[in-house]
Parts: sequence; C-alpha cells; structure tokens
Amino acid sequence: MNLVPMSFRSYVWPCNPETVKVEYARNTARFRAPGGTDAVQENGAAPRKAAGHGHFTGSGCLEEFRRLSEVFSAGGSGTLSIPGTEPFPAVFASLVMKGEPRPDCVEYEFEFLENASAAEPGEAGVYVCTGGESLWDVAARFGTDVDTLRAANRQIEWPDALETGERVTLA
Repeated sequence: MNLVPMSFRSYVWPCNPETVKVEYARNTARFRAPGGTDAVQENGAAPRKAAGHGHFTGSGCLEEFRRLSEVFSAGGSGTLSIPGTEPFPAVFASLVMKGEPRPDCVEYEFEFLENASAAEPGEAGVYVCTGGESLWDVAARFGTDVDTLRAANRQIEWPDALETGERVTLA
C-alpha cells in the first residue's frame, strides 16, 4: 500500500502522525416507550472526528510546529486527507503542544471535526473544493495527474488557487 502524507488545506505533514483515530458514529436517541420498553431512534450519521498525536524532530521542529499552528489559527474549513480514508471537509478543532520540553523534539495532539455543511452533494466524478487547495492537491488526493485534470477542467483559470465551491471534474 502506498501511503501518502496526511494533509489539511495546503499543509502537508513532513511525516505522518504516530497515531490517527477516525471516529464514525450515528446520531441516536433512546427513550422509554409506553409499557416500559426502550426504543431507539436513528437520526443519521454524526460528523466524523479525527484525532491523534505525533512529534516533529530535528533542528527545525519548533518552526514546523509554528507552521502547523498558523494553519490552526487561520480557522475555517478545509479538506482533510488522511492515508487510507477518503478526504473530507473538516475544521481544525484543537492543537496541543504537549510533553516535557526536549531538544529537537516537539510533541503534539490534534483533533479535526467533519464540517458536513461544507460538503455539497454533487454528481459522481465531481469534487467540490473547500478552499486553500490547488489542482495538484486534488490530483494527489484522487490518484490522478494534473495534466488529466487540466484537460477535463478548462474552466479553471488559477490551478494553484482553487476557490471554495469550485467544481473539479475528476477524469
């Protein structure tokens, strides 16, 4: 299996975090029905949650954490790509620098929450951009090359700065 680096918007982890847990859940309500029996009502899928931890090492570890914290500070929704899962729109919900201070090592924890409102239902074979992405990002996420996407998307004027809501036909 060829694992690609984890990414959010234009930030790409230099090496994937040590652990990543993607949680899928359903919204349910449990109530007592007349006669003493329990009933469960299903209300659809809950937003996914992705959490984990990792560390940056080497002489530039603090600078790398600073770059990641700038992405966090910018706020808003973006596309989260985690190896082994389909990319999805998410909000960077938390970032924590943790552990004992050590030379050339910064440990961190993170959490992302799926932003289902940023995902537009679209036709098959069309990706709707969530902002902060390039055509190269889309090509990497969907296992194709930029030239193929450019040929299928002549309407895209700025392939290195796709806008929120811009539609990319996947070829």
